[in-house]
Amino acid sequence: MTAFATVRAGAVPASRAVATISTATSYTPYKDVVLAVGSRGAAVRTLQRALGGVAVDGVFGSVTRDRVIGMQRSLALEATGVVTADLWDVLEARDFPFVGQRTTVLRHGDSGPRVAAVQRVLGVRVTGFFDERTRAAVKEAQARAGLASTGVVASRTWSLLDRLSA
Repeated sequence: MTAFATVRAGAVPASRAVATISTATSYTPYKDVVLAVGSRGAAVRTLQRALGGVAVDGVFGSVTRDRVIGMQRSLALEATGVVTADLWDVLEARDFPFVGQRTTVLRHGDSGPRVAAVQRVLGVRVTGFFDERTRAAVKEAQARAGLASTGVVASRTWSLLDRLSA
């Protein structure tokens, strides 16, 4: 007797399903948005949360402008008080340092700078080699975050590492 799986028309069998990995961040929708004094809305609120030390009211006023200028100066960017793609990119790199790694999978036996970065965040001796100590630290971090405790660093664990590195 042969067993057959029931597949709805148009559905992808589980054995052939493709996982979708998001590399979007809270900044992604605004990367093409230019903000300046007088701007209002969700993009301004996102900026204000990122800047810190300002009211998150969605209104780009003089206090927000001054914080933007301060950040631009500290980053050696032109201090215009206007938020462009350059500043959005800097904020994203600061707040989501592992976003570019979300499609990378690391496991026991792997080596290289990505492993070293994981070790730094998890407080494991940095060797650049994904050893048993690193695997145990990954599993512990995953368990604390309510993720499947696999010991493998994949998309959700990279997102966790973004949060832990903040």
